[in-house]
Amino acid sequence: MRISRKLAAVALSVLCVVTVASCSSDPEGGAAGATQQSPAQQLAAAKAKVDAAPTVHLKLASANVPQGASGVVSADGWGKHPPAFKGTFKVTLKGVQADAEITSLDGEVYAKLPLIPGTNKIDPKTFGLPDPAVLFSPDKGLTTLLTATTSPVAGDKVRQGAEVLTTIKGSVPGKAVTDLFLIGDSNGTFTATYGLTDSQELRQVVITGPFFGAGTSSTYTLTLDQYGRPVTITKP
Repeated sequence: MRISRKLAAVALSVLCVVTVASCSSDPEGGAAGATQQSPAQQLAAAKAKVDAAPTVHLKLASANVPQGASGVVSADGWGKHPPAFKGTFKVTLKGVQADAEITSLDGEVYAKLPLIPGTNKIDPKTFGLPDPAVLFSPDKGLTTLLTATTSPVAGDKVRQGAEVLTTIKGSVPGKAVTDLFLIGDSNGTFTATYGLTDSQELRQVVITGPFFGAGTSSTYTLTLDQYGRPVTITKP
């Protein structure tokens, strides 16, 4: 009986060691599950995380914007769900740059523009701009590009600050881009590189292509961070 008990104790110890080892190789069952996802599944998961976030901070930068072009140069602001936005856009109108403080809420857009007193309700399309709140719409916004991406493939891991991002590359049809940003060659093709954190937060989107018409190639880089930080957006 004593021998049997000792054998049982040894067996139980071995079982515990094996179990702990197997669990430590896949903490909380998350790491292995994430690596088994296809690039398309990872993009879909990243889209869901952005769409579910109460708020997201967005920064946008551009490169190779043609001289004399009209369009967005950069932006910095906060988006909310349901779709709303407040922040600053730098735009170029036929080569002349200007800053505009933008608030978008409940389908209305307000702007504080250079040389115009106060904050006024505007139609952003007259400036060649999309309603910035629409960027945060799950059905029409930025995240629709992730699921519109064709032939996504895993790329290299890259460091961005303190984070290491998993990159996924693919192509985006021109119409998906022009419907969102209101500029670009709708018949062209854009290349996209997405950067995802280990928790599958979408951190970066780099899109290159004919934003300013066929035969051009410009790049927009969007950075998303500070998911869920308390932000209040009200009409001016």
